[in-house]
Amino acid sequence: MTLPPRWQRPSLAVTLLLSMLLVVGLAVGSMFLFSNLAVRREVARLPPEVQAYLRARQEAERRGEPLPPPPRPPTPPAGTASGNTGSSTTPADRPPRGLPAVLNPRTRSFVRDVQTSLVQGGLLAAAAAASLSLLLARRIARPITAVSRAAAQLADGDLTSRAPALRGDREVAELARTFNVMAGNLESLERERQQAVADIAHELRTPIAIMQARLDALEDGVYPLDTGQIALLSAQTQLLTRLVGDLRTLTLADAGRLGLHDEALNLAEVAEEVVRDFRDQAEGHGLRLTLWADPAPMTADRDRIRQITANLVENALRYARLQVTVRVEADADTARLHVEDDGPGIPAALRDTVFTRFTRLDESRTRDTGGSGLGLAIVRALAGAHGGEAYACASPLGGARFTVVLPRHGGRSSATPAPAPRPVRQR
Repeated sequence: MTLPPRWQRPSLAVTLLLSMLLVVGLAVGSMFLFSNLAVRREVARLPPEVQAYLRARQEAERRGEPLPPPPRPPTPPAGTASGNTGSSTTPADRPPRGLPAVLNPRTRSFVRDVQTSLVQGGLLAAAAAASLSLLLARRIARPITAVSRAAAQLADGDLTSRAPALRGDREVAELARTFNVMAGNLESLERERQQAVADIAHELRTPIAIMQARLDALEDGVYPLDTGQIALLSAQTQLLTRLVGDLRTLTLADAGRLGLHDEALNLAEVAEEVVRDFRDQAEGHGLRLTLWADPAPMTADRDRIRQITANLVENALRYARLQVTVRVEADADTARLHVEDDGPGIPAALRDTVFTRFTRLDESRTRDTGGSGLGLAIVRALAGAHGGEAYACASPLGGARFTVVLPRHGGRSSATPAPAPRPVRQR
């Protein structure tokens, strides 16, 4: 038979009550023990005949028999004066002069009275301990019960549940504060999850709606089925594919399951490849894309580093007016990638928000250029996966400057000196 959870362990009040009663019992029992030892020690000092009398008396009291007569002192030798002018013998109805005072009825009951007093004091102490334990249990259990009730509501799905800030011990108050912080974080995560689901549905709906409308028009004969229409459908399919791939990357990064294939690379070379790939796009928009790179050997995942650089360059080209500059710097421990533009820039209050998924500063312009709002979020996630960081600040060109700092694990061996940094400018 399995007991309910609330019966499997005693409550705090029961635990405190049992603990205090145990302390009182140990105190009273120890006093009983020491009093008995004291009595035994005193009895051991008595003459043998007195000890025999006390044992016989105790046995008679136990059996309910008449008490034995007290022992008489030894008879003095013949011809010896008794020292008492009245009589040379001791009357039988009076205890002999040599019998210790413990045989006096009032003295004999002293130990019993002491033990009775100990029992009464123990009962009073037990009552006081019970009252004190109940008060302490209420003081301690009340805030804990409030936290437990709030936790039960949180488990039932009420993420707005909070533990009241009751007055109590510092540890209990800290427990309630920590629980409220945890509940607040869970509520924020749930809001972000709901917003992310809504944003994902919105982002997927747009290209799907365009494809559906285009297919319906082709089916009704509104548009001819030619290579131009196929190219439009292919572009929307590529947009969907990229969006799904970006979502998968973010999901793996958030779960800590993003696999990285580290290899030796040079960040300057990766940046040069990305700049070369985007040069035609930049020239098509009338923009100048330049690169200033110092050698930056490091160990990282080449594909992910290329994805970081491509996302930053693509974002800069989307907002730049005339110029985009890519810079690569390196020191003994880190490699830094800077991507700058001369666009409208980012307000200081929003420089950290832009790394949140589906965040757009210019909603209409970003949608026209096909952005999904995931590029910068992926940049920060991939930088964090490499043990680095990503942040935004003002650019000397007047727009925004995005910086990614990455650790250089490995690189060129110390036996082979690295060449002096030489700026490489590409136009």
